[in-house]
Amino acid sequence: MPQAAIRYHDPLLQLEAEANKTIIERILLLKEQKDVLILGHNYMHPLIYNLSPPEARGDSLALSKYAAETDKPIILFDGVVFMAETAKILNPTKKVLIASKKAGCSLADPLRGEQVRALKKQFPGLPVVTYINSYADVKAESDICCTSANALKVILSTKAKRVIFLPDSLMGENLQVELKKMGSDVELIYPGKKNKLPAGKCEVHDKFTVDDIRRVREQYDIPKGHPHRAVLVHWECTPEVVQEADFCGSTSQMANYIKEKKPERIFLATECEMAANLQNEFPQTEFIRQCNVYCQHMRQITLKGILSALETEDKELHEVIVPESVRKKALVPIQKMLEIIG
Repeated sequence: MPQAAIRYHDPLLQLEAEANKTIIERILLLKEQKDVLILGHNYMHPLIYNLSPPEARGDSLALSKYAAETDKPIILFDGVVFMAETAKILNPTKKVLIASKKAGCSLADPLRGEQVRALKKQFPGLPVVTYINSYADVKAESDICCTSANALKVILSTKAKRVIFLPDSLMGENLQVELKKMGSDVELIYPGKKNKLPAGKCEVHDKFTVDDIRRVREQYDIPKGHPHRAVLVHWECTPEVVQEADFCGSTSQMANYIKEKKPERIFLATECEMAANLQNEFPQTEFIRQCNVYCQHMRQITLKGILSALETEDKELHEVIVPESVRKKALVPIQKMLEIIG
C-alpha cells in the first residue's frame, strides 16, 4: 500500500504524515526507480516503518532473512548499523544502505572482536553464543548466533555445561533463570560475570523498573494474570521486571502474542515506537505508551537520511561495507543458527 493511502489512527501522526508527504513520495519514487528493498525494524518511527511493505517489517533477523531471498539489487535497512551489517553478511552481492552510520547501539557498541578473543583465552574451549544484536567482528569470533526468540534452544544445542553468552548481561541473567527452571545445569558466562568486561545492557530496556510495571498495572487496571490485559516485556529487561511481567519475549513474539490473544489492553516494556506501529495494525487493542523511553540510536534514522541514502548511495555516509574476511567468518555462526531453528 502506498504510504499516501495509509490512514493513521493517531490524528497527530496523520498530520505528521501529511506534513511530510513530499519527502515520503520522493522516497517511494526512488524506491521504485532503483528497485530497492526497504526493510523496516519494529522500533522505527511509523512514517519510516510504513515505507516498507508488511512482509519487509519485523525484527532484525527476520528482516535479514527476508533480504537474503530478494532479487532486488539494493537493500536499504531502516534500523541500526549492526542490523545492516547482518543483511550484508547474508547478501554479499547486494548493495546495503543505511540512513546514518551514526546509528549505533548501547548494547553492541562496548564489545568488539578483540575483547571476544581475550575472553576466549580466559575460558578456552567454551562455545561462544552471540546474540544477533552485535557487530560483524564479534559474530566472526563466535561459534553460533542466536536471537531473543531462540536463545535457549541455541544454548542447549551446544551440549556444553558452560557457555559464553554475548553481549547482553541482563539477557544472560534471564536466560540463566530460565535454564534453572528447565532443570538444566548449564552455566552462562556473560559480560561482567567472572570476567572484567563491562556489563552489556540495552539503555532502553534497562530503564524499565518493577515500580514502573506496578504503576502501569495500577493506573491502567492491568492486574497480573488478567485474561484480556497484559504487560509484555523484552528479554533485555532486568530479571526483576521479567518476573513481574505476564509475558516475556522478542519483538516478533510480542507482536505474535497480540495477534493471537487479541488483548483489549496492553503495555509493552520496549521501545515506544513499537507500540505506535502495532496500534495501527491492531486498532482493537488499547496500547499504553511510555514515550519517554526511546532509543536515541534508532532515531538517527530519519526521512531526510533515507532520502539522502537513496539519492546518493554514498559509500562514506550510507553504504554498509563488511570486509570479506570478516563477512565469511561471521556468516558461519549465523548459518549454524539458521540450521537449528529451520
